[in-house]
Amino acid sequence: MNPPTFRARSQAIWLAVLIVAVTGVIAAIDLTLPLGYNISFLYVAVVLLAGLYRRPGVVTAVSLIALTLTLVAPAAKEHPENELPLSAIWFARGVAGAVVITTAIIIGIVIARDRDATELGRALKAAERQRELDRRMLDAASNVAAIGTWSINSEDDRFDWSPTAAEIHGYEPGFRPTRHEVLDMFDPEDSERLRGTFHLAWKTGEPFREELRVNLPDGSQRWIVKMGKTIRTGDNKVAQLHGTVQDISRWKGAEEEAQELTNRFAQFAAVMPIIIWTADPRGRIEYFNQTLMDYAGVGKGELLGDDWVDAVDPRDLDRVKAAWEHSIATGDPYDIEYRVKSATGTFEWHHLAAQAEYDEMGSIIRWWGSSVNVDATRKLREEADRLAAEREAMLESMSDGMYSADEEWRFMYVNASAERLLNTTRDKLIGRGVWDVYPTGQGSDLQRVMKLVMATGHPARLEFHSDLLDKWLDMSITRSPAGITVFMRDVTEVRKLSEQLAQSQRLESVGRLTGGVAHDFNNVLTVVLGGADAVLAEPDLPTEAREMAQLVVDAAQRGAELTNRLLAFARKQPLQPKAVSPFDLLTNLAPLLHRTLGENIDLVVAPHVALPNIEVDPSQLENALLNLTINARDAMPHGGKLTVDATEVTLDEGYVTAHSEVEPGSYVVITVTDSGTGIEPSIIDQLFDPFFTTKAAGKGSGLGLAMVWGFVKQSGGSVTVYSEMGVGTAFNLYFPITATAAHVTPQASPQLASMRGTGTILLAEDDDLVRLFATNHLRSLGYTVYDTPSGPEALERLETLKHIDLLFTDVIMPGGLTGRDLADEVLRRRPGTPVLYASGYTENVILHNGRLDEGVELLAKPYSARQLGARVHDMLVSVREGDV
Repeated sequence: MNPPTFRARSQAIWLAVLIVAVTGVIAAIDLTLPLGYNISFLYVAVVLLAGLYRRPGVVTAVSLIALTLTLVAPAAKEHPENELPLSAIWFARGVAGAVVITTAIIIGIVIARDRDATELGRALKAAERQRELDRRMLDAASNVAAIGTWSINSEDDRFDWSPTAAEIHGYEPGFRPTRHEVLDMFDPEDSERLRGTFHLAWKTGEPFREELRVNLPDGSQRWIVKMGKTIRTGDNKVAQLHGTVQDISRWKGAEEEAQELTNRFAQFAAVMPIIIWTADPRGRIEYFNQTLMDYAGVGKGELLGDDWVDAVDPRDLDRVKAAWEHSIATGDPYDIEYRVKSATGTFEWHHLAAQAEYDEMGSIIRWWGSSVNVDATRKLREEADRLAAEREAMLESMSDGMYSADEEWRFMYVNASAERLLNTTRDKLIGRGVWDVYPTGQGSDLQRVMKLVMATGHPARLEFHSDLLDKWLDMSITRSPAGITVFMRDVTEVRKLSEQLAQSQRLESVGRLTGGVAHDFNNVLTVVLGGADAVLAEPDLPTEAREMAQLVVDAAQRGAELTNRLLAFARKQPLQPKAVSPFDLLTNLAPLLHRTLGENIDLVVAPHVALPNIEVDPSQLENALLNLTINARDAMPHGGKLTVDATEVTLDEGYVTAHSEVEPGSYVVITVTDSGTGIEPSIIDQLFDPFFTTKAAGKGSGLGLAMVWGFVKQSGGSVTVYSEMGVGTAFNLYFPITATAAHVTPQASPQLASMRGTGTILLAEDDDLVRLFATNHLRSLGYTVYDTPSGPEALERLETLKHIDLLFTDVIMPGGLTGRDLADEVLRRRPGTPVLYASGYTENVILHNGRLDEGVELLAKPYSARQLGARVHDMLVSVREGDV
């Protein structure tokens, strides 16, 4: 309820209370006074109060009540003998009643006149609003196309027109042509029609509207609409024609284009080999092409409206009508197959589909449909079903397991042997995603090979260990029209025997040597520890000697730990995961790495101090790092730099979109980066295959990286590789943070909203997925981004831009320009432009060969969306504040 309405109602209530109260007081006093007294004239005040309602009905009701009380009061009083005569009393009462009624009549007249005045005012305001609306509509129409005015007087038969009207006709303002001169301006056909229109208007006074083609003085032609009506004199004679003229060339052009499109559609529909039809919102057929008449052998009139149902097979009629009525009622698309009678009298299967067309208000204005003869397809489908049944019988009798999946990786078929091998039933698999049922397979060699087969069509075979099933499967994968087909056989026992034999042969000599050394070394350590403990047990041992003895104990314990590492490195053992501090592990491992790698390798171990714990088998992690660092050393035969660092990262949805093998969340990433020869891109996907190696014969078993990959995946993490030929390689081991780990909570990264900004960024990145990811994310944060795949193209784009706020470039790119070369050229052309580099290596490595100098800004790959947004935001803010 709005305040004015509330106040009006409150005032009406209080006025009614006042009227009732005053009436009651007057009536009470009148009844208590002697018979000769008459105060009924006071009811006039009550009637006046009722007039404040401004409603005649209220005034009438109150006046009648007052009149009744005036006349009833004498009858209710006693009549003493010595009082005034009754005739005088009734006369006085009648006069008072007449005054009350007269007052009510006057008030009613005043209210009626006031109401008429109010209605007149409202009408005037409405007329004024309508006039203003008409003026605005005219202005709007003039803005769309010019509108001019014209008139012709009966006295001199000459046209007077506004400057706009003159311009529409192609003449200067002030020119007053005769009627014949005006008629000569138009196309001959239109000129004759306009001549007749003028004649009829002069004769009958009827208004007119004509669309005409006017020939302009410059030889061109335009369409106009001329409207007019007559003005009459006092004796009802036509004195003048006047009206408006508007250029409608654009509308006529649009009409002609629409007509052309309509003609094209009609021609297109006529030659289409399928049936095309339309229906009104109620579902009645309005149009169909010649194809339907040729098929059904009937005339057009026999299928319009609702007569089309006569061509439907009676066996399908109820189903067809029910589906059509449902679509008409709901607007849902119509999609159905049923049999339609042909010209030969046979019924053939057709697939019908229709879609509703809506107007701006969301109402259906038309149905567009098509029908395709699928009778031959149905017969082929029936034959295919028969062959499929035979095929299934054959597959069910196979001893090997077999299943198929579509291109969306959903199970399509599983035979009985596959049910046995997978320890489940086909009902639990059909229709579900392969990686939804077996999530541990994501990122595995099996998934990689399956994707490769799906993409290339080349068959593949591999042996794969399923952690979920605890089985080794010999798998043959082939491409099929619908997806892939997988045949598999359980080779767990065979492989176990083979592995045991190979393992025993391969590690026999290493085991003897390592066991002997460890045994002798442990004997020495026993003596050392025992002697040191005995010394520490002396109560009078000086402080300096006690400290020295304690150092001996600590050193011996470190030696024992080293022995255990050597034993673990020499044999395969089950994982023993526990909470581990990455900082402590890498710090303690550094001396062993220095001794293993040799003097010609510049080793840098630089983990962040404040890292959360991870749950891994520490010995296996050390073995994995030893494998990676030894491989890195072999990739640098003439020496180089090797960096081992660890940081905490958060991988968001934006990052994992481009890296399907990674789950979003918080990780500790341990990175091993070398400045070696790099790895060929063509073999990146094979690095973690068992027995795959790029080393010379006898130099490697091919199990090192496979063991690293298996260990990391078994620990719930993932491995990524980034390599550039001639520059180096980076292995990133991602380990999820343990939920029970006690660590210092890192400072929250800035929210995406706080990283939003403005500015123009020129982006150069040769990897399509990375470039797309970075461009879309920066644009979503509010930046204007121009992306290019190489340095030369970035320079070409630079020439088209007036200003850029940041150059964001990869370090190594094709096209003859590295990221550093591109930055140098941009700075030469646009001095002072900030530059942000991106690379798959840590800052400690890519500071060589002049590619990056000290002080440059580098965003290490892989980077997340949050890291990218924060780095660009912080850099642009610092530039604008004058820090860069």
